[in-house]
Amino acid sequence: MSRKESRKQAFQTLFQLEIKDNDLTIEEAISFIKDDDPDLEFDFIHWLVTGVKDHEPVLDQKIQPYLKDWTLERLLKSDRIILRMATFELLNSETPDKVIINEAVELAKQFSDEDHYKFINGVLSNIK
Repeated sequence: MSRKESRKQAFQTLFQLEIKDNDLTIEEAISFIKDDDPDLEFDFIHWLVTGVKDHEPVLDQKIQPYLKDWTLERLLKSDRIILRMATFELLNSETPDKVIINEAVELAKQFSDEDHYKFINGVLSNIK
C-alpha cells in the first residue's frame, strides 16, 4: 500500500482522536482501520500518529510563527492536523520535503475548504 494512502489514514486517525468526548487511545483508533484495510503500512501510520500526538506542543511552536495573523486554534481542525502531520514528517523523516508538502496539499484538497491547500503549501514551504 502506498504512503499516500497511509498518510490519509493517519490524518483520519488523528482527526478521530481530536474529536471531543473521545476517550480512544492511539492503538484503539488505529485498530479500526486495520479491520478496513490490512494492507496499509501500520508501522508508518503508528509512527506518524504517535509522533504528532507526542510532539504536539513542539510542532505548534514550529508552525505558529508562519501563520501570519492566525492562531492554531482559529484554523480548521483539518488544517491544523495536516500542518502538524507534515511538520512532524519534515522534521523527522528522510522523505524529500517536496513529497511531504505535496502530500499535505493533496490532503487539504480532499479534506479542507476549497482554497486552503494554498495556505497549507505556503506555511509548509516556509517551515522547510
